[in-house]
Amino acid sequence: MDSGQFRRSNDVARGLRAARAGLERHCAAIDRLNVFPVPDGDTGHNMLATLTAGVVALDQLDDLDSPDWHRTIAKATLLGARGNSGVILSQILQAVLQALTSDVALEDAWHQALAEGSRAATSAVLSPKQGTILSVIAAGAVAEVGTIRESLAAMRRALLATPEQLEVLARAGVVDSGGAGLIVVLESLAEALGVEVDDAGLYPWLDHAGDITDAVLPDLSTVELESAGESEMRFEVMFSLESGEQQIEAMKTVWSGIGDSIVVVGAEGVYRCHIHTNEIGPSIEAGIQAGRVSDINVTDLIHQIDELSWVSDGLSLPATAVHDQQTAVVAVAAGAGVARLFKSFGVQSVVVGGQGKNPSIKELLDAVESANSSSVLLLPNNSNIQAAAQSVVSLVDKQVEIIPTLNVLEGFSALMAFDPESDRATNLARMTEAARRVAWGEVTTAVRAGTYEHGSFRVGSYIGLSADGIRAADDDLETVVLALLASLVHQGSEIVTLLVGEGVDAHLASTISRSVEESYPQLTVEVLHGDQPLYPFLVGVE
Repeated sequence: MDSGQFRRSNDVARGLRAARAGLERHCAAIDRLNVFPVPDGDTGHNMLATLTAGVVALDQLDDLDSPDWHRTIAKATLLGARGNSGVILSQILQAVLQALTSDVALEDAWHQALAEGSRAATSAVLSPKQGTILSVIAAGAVAEVGTIRESLAAMRRALLATPEQLEVLARAGVVDSGGAGLIVVLESLAEALGVEVDDAGLYPWLDHAGDITDAVLPDLSTVELESAGESEMRFEVMFSLESGEQQIEAMKTVWSGIGDSIVVVGAEGVYRCHIHTNEIGPSIEAGIQAGRVSDINVTDLIHQIDELSWVSDGLSLPATAVHDQQTAVVAVAAGAGVARLFKSFGVQSVVVGGQGKNPSIKELLDAVESANSSSVLLLPNNSNIQAAAQSVVSLVDKQVEIIPTLNVLEGFSALMAFDPESDRATNLARMTEAARRVAWGEVTTAVRAGTYEHGSFRVGSYIGLSADGIRAADDDLETVVLALLASLVHQGSEIVTLLVGEGVDAHLASTISRSVEESYPQLTVEVLHGDQPLYPFLVGVE
C-alpha cells in the first residue's frame, strides 16, 4: 500500500467513526420516521448497530497497512447487520469500502462506489421499491458525471422526493427513514475525505421527527402498497448463512412464496438474510436446507409497535384479538422483548411479573378470564409464582391447568410444543414434557459476597446459576456465560438459546454470541432480545 492509499484508508476509517457518531446523534429521530414497510420505529437503531459492528472491528485492527483491511470491516458490518435497512446498508458499505480504499482517483472511486453499492443493494432486495433507501443511493449513482458534492446534493433531493413515491410516507408527512440514515453516513464519510458538503450536519427532515405521534401515523390497512401483503407480514426473521450461490437462489425462491421485504446479501460464502413473514419455521428451515444457519433473530413486528406504551404503562400486554380456540395460553413475563416473543408463539395474554415483581392473584385471574377460550393453560415461569397461579384454578369457571415452568426458557420450550387447536390435555402433556427437556441457566450479579465449589465471588460479580446451583462466577460477563454453558451442553445438545437482558451493550452481546458459536460450532445458536431485568443473559440448551 503506497502512502496515498494509506492516507485515504485513514480518512475512510475516520469517516466510518464519524458516520457512527452521526447515526448515534440522530438515531431516535430516524426511528420516528420509520413507517415503511411497517411502523416499527427501529431503522435508526438497526443502521447504528450495523455500522457499530464495523467500527468495533476497525478498532480491533492493529493498523491499516493490509490491503484487505476493508474486507474485515465489510464482513463485520454484514454479520452485524440488523433489520432490512441494516442489511442494505452493509451491502452499500461493502462497495464503498472497496472502491475508496483502492488507488483510483477519489472522484472516480466515489462514483464507482455508489454505482456498485446501488446495484448490489437493489439486486439483494427481491421486490425493490421506489421511495426508499434504494432510490436515494440510485440518485447519487446517476450523478456520476458530477462532483462528490453534487452527488450528495442529488441524494438529498431524492430523499425529499420519497413521499411522492410512497403514499405511506406522504400520509405520515415524513421522508424515508433508511434514506435519511444513509445521507448521515455518506455525508460524514465525504467530510472525512475532505469534501465540502452543503448544509453539513443539518437535516431539516429530522428537526420535527420528535413531533410525529401515533395520531399522524397512517393506518396501513387502508394504504394500497405496490405489492399485496406488504404490511400483513407479522414477523421479521433474520439470520447469518454459510452457503453457495445456487443454494441461496433456491432459498430465495422458497422465501418468495412465504414473505416479503426479502433481502439477502453477502460475499465469500457468508450471507445475511432478512424476511418479513407469517411463517417463522419454514423461513428458518429454508435457510437450514441451504447451508449453516447462525445468529437467528425473530421479531414480532406488530407488538414491537405497541411495546413502548406497554412498558411505560407497566400493564399486562392485552389479550390478542383472536377467534375462540380450543385452548388458550396465559404467561407471566418480565421484559418487553420476552413478552413480545411470547405473543409471537401464540400466548393470548402476558402478565407482567417475574423475579422481584410477582404478579397478584387478581392480575393472573383477570388475564385468564380475558382469554378467548374456556380452556386455559397458565405458565408462571417462576417458582415464586407457582402458588399464586395454582390459586387461580379454583377461582374461575374455566378449565385451567398449570404448566409448571420455572423460568422463561422453560416457557419458550413449552410454547414450541403448543397447538391452539389441540385439546387441553394433549397440550398439557406435550408442553410439560417440552419444558422438562430444556437445560437452563441464568446470569445475574451477586448482591453479596460468597463462595461456590470452584471459588469465591464478590458483590457485583457475575454469577451463573442453573438447577444445580452456582456454576460460574467472574467479573467478566462473557467468561461466566461460556462457563455456564459448559455445564449445560451435553453430547445430544442441538440448540443454544441466548436471551439478552435489559441494558446489555449491543456490541458485548454480539461478541458473546460469536464466542458461543465459535465454542460450539456443532450447535445452532439462537439470539433473542428479551430485555428482561436483573438477568443480563438467560441461557437454554436443548
